[in-house]
Amino acid sequence: MKQFNIFLEQGFLHILDLSGYDHILFLFAICAIYDLKDKKQILWIISSFTLAHSISLALSALKLVVVNTDLVEFLIACTILFTCLENLFFKHFHRYRIIFSFLFGLVHGLGFSRLLQELFMGMDFNLINTLLPFNLGLEAGQLVIIIVILGLIVFIQKIIKLDKKLINYLISVPAAIQAFIWIIHRWPY
Repeated sequence: MKQFNIFLEQGFLHILDLSGYDHILFLFAICAIYDLKDKKQILWIISSFTLAHSISLALSALKLVVVNTDLVEFLIACTILFTCLENLFFKHFHRYRIIFSFLFGLVHGLGFSRLLQELFMGMDFNLINTLLPFNLGLEAGQLVIIIVILGLIVFIQKIIKLDKKLINYLISVPAAIQAFIWIIHRWPY
């Protein structure tokens, strides 16, 4: 049970770690076009993302899929940029966001697996005591982040009185710039 708790806590803390804020920025980009009344749609999109990154995290942690970590970090930045560009210019793609979220979740799961592999170095790897709690911790942390993001969006809409379109720009433009910078710095070739 001790190992289960360690990995649960590590998954939760990893997702909330501001030094690796690319995942948080991705969640901001995903939520930028929504507000609280879109909660069902957000739930489906995030569930699609979660399912995918759980699959790729497991496959990578079990070493059934091995991918260059530099390439994964580059692709994570690309997912953020694509989502921001979709928010800003390709509204007709919004209906496919569940599919994009699933595909992008596969990429992000590969990124999470690197940390998980570092965590259980020297420990007895067990799906129940390592992979499951780590993933549950990630999901709990991700849920906290999404609640905070949606809370901020509601606050900005209701208190500051900014409309959805402006909020989208205020989130997507800086996130796209940061993602582009990461793409340049993380170029794997």
